[in-house]
Amino acid sequence: MRVWRIIALGILATTLAGCAGMAPVGRDGVPGLAVVSRTLAGSDYVEIEVVHRSLNHRVEQVALVAPDGARFPSRDMRTESVRRTYRPGTSIGISGGSGGHLGVGVGFLFPLGALFRNPTYRTRALVRVPDKASYRQQNKAWRISVVMGYRYGKPKTILRPAPAPR
Repeated sequence: MRVWRIIALGILATTLAGCAGMAPVGRDGVPGLAVVSRTLAGSDYVEIEVVHRSLNHRVEQVALVAPDGARFPSRDMRTESVRRTYRPGTSIGISGGSGGHLGVGVGFLFPLGALFRNPTYRTRALVRVPDKASYRQQNKAWRISVVMGYRYGKPKTILRPAPAPR
């Protein structure tokens, strides 16, 4: 009976460690989603970077949207998977009590949660600004559009403000 308790505690500890590695769902329903953009100095391009931690989502399209609704898709889009490295370690602890007891312990650290973490996906896209004069005058009306495909449903379009011109 005691062996079953130890096995049950081991399963519970492994399950809890796996839950610790899950990414929180972002504001748009995509775990760990961040969209960052900037205009490249001295050029007609906007660089857009989309980062997320979901195995069920992928970036399908990145575009610059004009105030009149015209879409200018990225012609150069690259996605990479970035994995974090977790290394096991050791620790030594000493404890003492008021009764004169002294205890020494050696621990081995193994990040169980790291086994269940999703990799981080980073997509970088370059979009050419078609009308620089309009972009400078009406910058607040321009938008960045990111279409995220979803394995179990319809794609979702996420809109963010376009970066200020340089």
